[in-house]
Amino acid sequence: MVSENIIEEIRNKTDIVSVVSEYVQLKKRGKNYLGLCPFHSEKTASFTVSPEKQIFHCFGCHEGGNVFTFLMKIENISFGEALAELGTKSGVSLPKPEKASATKNEQDQIYPVMQIAAKFFEANLLVPGNLAIEYLSARGIATKTCQMYALGYSLPEWDSLFKHLIAKGVPPLLMEKCGLVLPREGQANSYYDRFRNRLMIPIRDQRGRIIAFGGRSIGSDEPKYLNSPESPVYHKSEVLFGLDMAKESIKKTKTAILVEGYFDQITPFQSGISNVVATSGTALTPMHCKILSRYAENAILTFDSDTAGNLAAEKSTELLQSLGIKVKIAQIKGAKDPDELVQKNGQAGFLACLENALPYLEFKIQRIGARSNLKEIESRSKALQEIAALLSTEKDVYVQKEYAKKAATLLKTDLDTVMHEIKCRQNYRENFKTTRKSTTKPQSRIEEAEKNLIALAVQDQAMLQTIKAADITSCFTTPEAREIITVLLTSEAAKAENLTHYALDNLHDEGAKKLLSAILLLDHLGEEENKASILKDCLETIKEEKQKIKIASLKSEIQAAENAGNISRSAELISLLKSEISANHVR
Repeated sequence: MVSENIIEEIRNKTDIVSVVSEYVQLKKRGKNYLGLCPFHSEKTASFTVSPEKQIFHCFGCHEGGNVFTFLMKIENISFGEALAELGTKSGVSLPKPEKASATKNEQDQIYPVMQIAAKFFEANLLVPGNLAIEYLSARGIATKTCQMYALGYSLPEWDSLFKHLIAKGVPPLLMEKCGLVLPREGQANSYYDRFRNRLMIPIRDQRGRIIAFGGRSIGSDEPKYLNSPESPVYHKSEVLFGLDMAKESIKKTKTAILVEGYFDQITPFQSGISNVVATSGTALTPMHCKILSRYAENAILTFDSDTAGNLAAEKSTELLQSLGIKVKIAQIKGAKDPDELVQKNGQAGFLACLENALPYLEFKIQRIGARSNLKEIESRSKALQEIAALLSTEKDVYVQKEYAKKAATLLKTDLDTVMHEIKCRQNYRENFKTTRKSTTKPQSRIEEAEKNLIALAVQDQAMLQTIKAADITSCFTTPEAREIITVLLTSEAAKAENLTHYALDNLHDEGAKKLLSAILLLDHLGEEENKASILKDCLETIKEEKQKIKIASLKSEIQAAENAGNISRSAELISLLKSEISANHVR
């Protein structure tokens, strides 16, 4: 347990803008900072960070909270881990636990086991006579690079790693959970190594922790590459190989070079091109793109030069483009992949390939043309529909028109025809947006009043006490607002130095946390002298709504009593209804 004083000290010494900037490219807008949300896909920045209030909120997906919340969500770590990391950065020492925790979560158990396995594989690489060293030498991988990536070798024996881990006190079930061993069929408590006679490539998360392995076959064993299975720490759709080493360079250059395989990343990185990451042989996923968008404004796709590579590039550009990342596609010539290109032509050859990369729109237009039979009118018409749909999303009028000219030449038609098709799609999209906007349900008066009361309560202890005295907590209509006001009205909150962070730290419901961060960043209450009037109006609104609900309920009960023929009950309820209306002057 860490005292509230230490938590508060760490919070006060930590700048949320600085922490968020390590993951999101922020731009100053007035007194706040804006950027593309790292938690969902968006083209227009709706992710807001307030240095004054030390909170963040996304008005798109509604994620929000303080610096601890942000680090926990972005790194998928516990509050304790976030506290320790921010404590280290801010120079605040945390007290050592009196006793080691008796139980650890799955992730805490897995990380050290993966590190032990990596050290074992790394030591095996130094054993004289193994083919892995010859293989690496043939690919031009230097000793220094082997050490940097902690490359290793899994022995041909069936259970060498299993025996090593047993000697280290690792339970077999934990080894299996790590994806390092497999149970023998029909033999209880008997296991064998998943990786044997393979070059071992550790896969790390963004924080540099080993979470999986890629095993490259040295002999004739299939498959050529064998990866760790999914585990509590490894989800292949969320991992970009080499990102832990490349992210600083990507942030500096604002550009990520995206490749497919392990050695497509290792070989260029060794040559001095440091902003390279790999998808590790899997298709690029929305989560990959979301992670990249935290660091890069631009991406250059450098996939294999075959048909499958071009198709992968085409699909990947659409995903990246949807997140506002500007995309270019480098087309490799004279080699099958970036690894071979660097081996043949060195760093200069790879840089020249990147320099000639095609912008996203040009690549897409070429691809549409390549898969269409442009000799046929019908096929050209279909290609025109695809290109028009593509160019209709381009906001820059000049860029749109220039690519429309290229399309007109490709399709053997005139510019006006292409522009007409583009405008048709734009008009359809605008009409659709207008229809959706007109059908959006307006916010109720009571919900608005609840939000205003919460904003006032957080800002001012005196107003908080006025709200408490009004005894209207039970009248709050949404469970999220009700939880926030309940937390704020506790006796502990009255002693809190900072009500904003007290509430964020003590709310249990994620929806309530998101609602509070949104309320705090809207900041629409105006000048100080207006707040007392707003407080009065909001309290009256909620009391009126409470009264309306009570009257509606009595009317419903009266109707039910009359339908049931219960005359005495109906008369009793009518009397209550008259008293309620008379007492509160409701018409």
